[in-house]
Amino acid sequence: MYRPTNKDVFIYLRKSRKDIEEEKKALEYGKNYDTLSKHRKELLDLVKREQHNVIDIFEEVVSGEFLSERDVAQEMLRQVEDGAVEGVVVMDLDRLGRGDMIDAGTIFRSFKFSDTLIITPNEVIDCNSEGAELLFGVKSIIAREELRQITKRMQGGRRRSAKDGKSITRKPPFGYTRDENLKLSPHPEQAPIVKKIFELVAEGKGRKAVVNELHKLGVEPPEGKVWEESSIGYIIKNEVYLGHIIWGKQKYSKRNGKRVTKKVPPELWIRHENAHEAIVSQELFDKANLAVSRRYRAPVQEGLTLSNPLAGILRCALCERNLRISHTTDRPNPQLRCINPNCQPYQKGVLLPIIEKRIIDSLAALVEQVSLQQDELASSIQQEESMIERKQKQIARLEKEIEELHGMRETAFEMLEKKVYTEEIFLQRHQSIGQKLKETEANIEQLKKEIELEEAQLTHKENIIPQIRKVIDTYWELESPIEKNHLLKSILDKVYYTRKKEWTKKDQFELEIVPRLPI
Repeated sequence: MYRPTNKDVFIYLRKSRKDIEEEKKALEYGKNYDTLSKHRKELLDLVKREQHNVIDIFEEVVSGEFLSERDVAQEMLRQVEDGAVEGVVVMDLDRLGRGDMIDAGTIFRSFKFSDTLIITPNEVIDCNSEGAELLFGVKSIIAREELRQITKRMQGGRRRSAKDGKSITRKPPFGYTRDENLKLSPHPEQAPIVKKIFELVAEGKGRKAVVNELHKLGVEPPEGKVWEESSIGYIIKNEVYLGHIIWGKQKYSKRNGKRVTKKVPPELWIRHENAHEAIVSQELFDKANLAVSRRYRAPVQEGLTLSNPLAGILRCALCERNLRISHTTDRPNPQLRCINPNCQPYQKGVLLPIIEKRIIDSLAALVEQVSLQQDELASSIQQEESMIERKQKQIARLEKEIEELHGMRETAFEMLEKKVYTEEIFLQRHQSIGQKLKETEANIEQLKKEIELEEAQLTHKENIIPQIRKVIDTYWELESPIEKNHLLKSILDKVYYTRKKEWTKKDQFELEIVPRLPI
């Protein structure tokens, strides 16, 4: 095989994912294995043997899949295109890139148009020779497929670890320690902090209030120097604190060299429940997450504090926009009005104290209207439970039907094998059974959703009246508009306001109250 000598060359060094795996295995056995040092020695020996002149050595420490992620490779190719050298010495063609066909084309054109050789220990590739483009393309496809297989093995290992209840995150979640078997156990100092965070949120404290509390206590954050509100939200939603390992909530891919994140449906997640000791109970976890879902931060201009206790709640019945608060020197009390020009000919404003009182009075009337008699509430709950039981029995019947349909599908295959069915009859039968299976599975899924909703409403019926009473009893004791706003939003989604121009009395207006959950 012809091998050139006395060429001006670059040496290009880069680790592959396989090299990284080998280095990790060597460390497990207490050995020191440096891929780049080994390759550097081998390529320098080649250069010495073939008497090449080394212009520069490019060393890439990043194992990027795409060319756009590797700055060193991009710089080397720019110099290759400028005709800086006659050849590039590299361990193998795939070290230059294992990206997609676009990357392969970019690399090939750089070497072809500059008439630069690719020199490896086993071969020399001249991109201007006959058949070079085909050879380059085939080798690039093989390298790409090998990368895909390596990635698949790595992902498979992660999936197996998650299924076994092992923690495979970059570092253990705040509140836990991790042993050499990747199993989690509560951190003696951090675990009580995590539980405290859940308790504070469950009591109705917002993320900012929790952050302030942690700063007062001098608690070190998981990362950085200060606690962030986003960290509180992440902790509250993380089921790892229930003792579960969940992996695969998001799927990562590369598009045009950029990392793209895509959410994965919950049914495709890998779950291992009770993989380690829980820090919080299911009841506390649910209570904290319900409290978070009920909180809504009213819109406030930057640099200002909230002065409207009805911000984000009170809306114009005509255009559904939020009513705006205004303070004037000639009125002792602030006024709320719709600022939409299209509504102003038909809607009048209202004084804040008057509408506050009307909303609280309406809540009191709503409580009376719902009927607070314990026997009626118990009767309603009993009815709901019986409805849930009926639907659960219906699901059991449908699941039995699915088993029968699967049996019928197997029978159809047997009939085809025995030539009792023609292929045409088999396809008709098979498609008919498949359609019935889809319909039955859809019915089961719908019933499960209905049961879930009814169970939530059942819990709601037991809790909503005490919650409304708490708002009625507490509201006038609060002085801060922010606290009043949070309290109202714990039970109200919105309140629609109507006051026609011809209604002259100050308290002459209509309200439509929309609770957060149906009463």
